[in-house]
Amino acid sequence: MTRKLIIGNRLSIACIIGLLFAASGCASQPYESGVSFYPKPAVVRVIHGGTDEESPLTVLASIEGVRRADLDHNVAPALVVKLKFENNGPSHVTFDPISFELENGSLHPFPPPQVQPPGMIDLAPGQRQEVTASFLLPPAGYPEAMNLTNLRLRWEVRIDNYPVPQTALFEERAGGSPAPEYVGPDVAY
Repeated sequence: MTRKLIIGNRLSIACIIGLLFAASGCASQPYESGVSFYPKPAVVRVIHGGTDEESPLTVLASIEGVRRADLDHNVAPALVVKLKFENNGPSHVTFDPISFELENGSLHPFPPPQVQPPGMIDLAPGQRQEVTASFLLPPAGYPEAMNLTNLRLRWEVRIDNYPVPQTALFEERAGGSPAPEYVGPDVAY
């Protein structure tokens, strides 16, 4: 009887601790709720001009959301973007995060992002690499001071040292209703 009581109490305590962890996780989500950007992901391809070959480079771009400020950890509010570079061809591809540009629908540019991993990225044929860019938001006034309804993300890759500019367009959707799928524009080089 005592053994059953001890086991039952331990299970109850474990359940309560589990519920507390779950509740605290819900309360401290890193992104603003109700703010979603589509498409998820935008697909940007590079095609070799005048051929029907498979795209030598595909980039999947997605806006993860608006990260909340975390004053305890000295983290500023930011618009977080993830990209996945996929080198599908025989060429050498490089990406320099300095080329990142983000602007809103009012043509207001964001400051250069904090990027992980930092520095130049080299992709050998068949290689893939993910990059996360955090574009800082003004500390006060979001979202009133920012027009995040439409966003344009631009960057440049080099394919065999030939510069290829790329662009992805995003639209904010309240309540998470998805926009029609966005593919393109394909960029010829």
